Amino acid sequence: MSLKSEIGDMAGSEPAKDRQAWAEVTPDGGELSTGTLNAPLALETDWSSVLIGFGLDPNVFQIVDDTVRMSKWQSSKRLENGDRDLIWLYSYKARFKRKTASVTDLDIETLRNRIAKWKPATPTTKQNSGIPCTFVFNWADLQLGKSAGGGVEATVARMTASIEAGVKRIKELQRSGHNIEGIAFTNMGDPFEGCDGNYASQLFTVELTQRQQILLGIDLFAKAIIALAPLTPKLDVLGVLCNHGEWMRRGGKQATSDSDNSGGFLLDALYRILDDKIPNIHWTIPHDEMVTTKVLSDVKIAFAHGHKITGKKVDWFNAQSIKILREEGREPDLWVTAHFHHLEIVDHGAYTSLQCPSLDGGSKWFADAKGVWSTAGVLTFLAGRHDIRNYSDISVI
Repeated sequence: MSLKSEIGDMAGSEPAKDRQAWAEVTPDGGELSTGTLNAPLALETDWSSVLIGFGLDPNVFQIVDDTVRMSKWQSSKRLENGDRDLIWLYSYKARFKRKTASVTDLDIETLRNRIAKWKPATPTTKQNSGIPCTFVFNWADLQLGKSAGGGVEATVARMTASIEAGVKRIKELQRSGHNIEGIAFTNMGDPFEGCDGNYASQLFTVELTQRQQILLGIDLFAKAIIALAPLTPKLDVLGVLCNHGEWMRRGGKQATSDSDNSGGFLLDALYRILDDKIPNIHWTIPHDEMVTTKVLSDVKIAFAHGHKITGKKVDWFNAQSIKILREEGREPDLWVTAHFHHLEIVDHGAYTSLQCPSLDGGSKWFADAKGVWSTAGVLTFLAGRHDIRNYSDISVI
């Protein structure tokens, strides 16, 4: 540490600015003056006491090198015998700053030794706390009747394969020790392509009539429900309303109410067919609600097809969450949507949004216009308080 000195040759020549102790503190550091001292400081050791005197922690602040200035002057002092003598007085001024953490070579060597000794833990078959959770199985944007990507035959093959993969996935998670108390099988919207009114060429490209689409959908959904029901004590079947499900379209717009929707009708039909045949089944069927809420293993989940989202997704989620809070007394922990035909998972802090991929054959128009496409699949995950995120074990099957 260097020192700049100012020495007064005459008694009492002390600069007025150095007579009082002061400090100016900023978020990053500051400047201080010791005021008048009767003895010089041992600069390498005494700064801690100076900092403490101003209420500054020496562990947090340090004097900046090459900024210390010392004033030294003589002053008259009366002795005990009445004579007067000259004495030296001192004052110091310096800048100080916050200390920054530094890693020494010794610290690095300690870390290297610790890393070298680390070995991965041997996994066990029971990897969770046993807290109940629900397996959520999302069929989204099937659009049965659509001719793209191999048409109806390819879509049916993907759907039946996903049922088999879903059953296998549940059994794997159960064997690993997860306490799966139930399954939620969700119709995330657009189960049918429809025949007219959604886009210009729809009437000329669909492979099935409206009646054929609905009957095929009932068969496939029933097959999935029957396969999933025996695997856990409870099976929840729920769904959402959707844009391709809007009936009675005129000029591309729905002519009746929101409840006039094939997404809701599909679950109505399945309820009438299966409810009295499967004792552990529970239904959540939308009527004119665009958001379906459900509490699964103590996690509140909001399901929406997504065609009503305008602007930024996060703004829509936030506004709808407040609406749900006002109506139901609890905000969603998770948002699950479809409609956009691609996988997306975003942690928003207060909740996580999970965007489902589709099972249809894709869109030639969208690929031609945007140059992008997505891979078909079914989003599955575990919902519950077993994980701090309220979900775990995401898998696209």
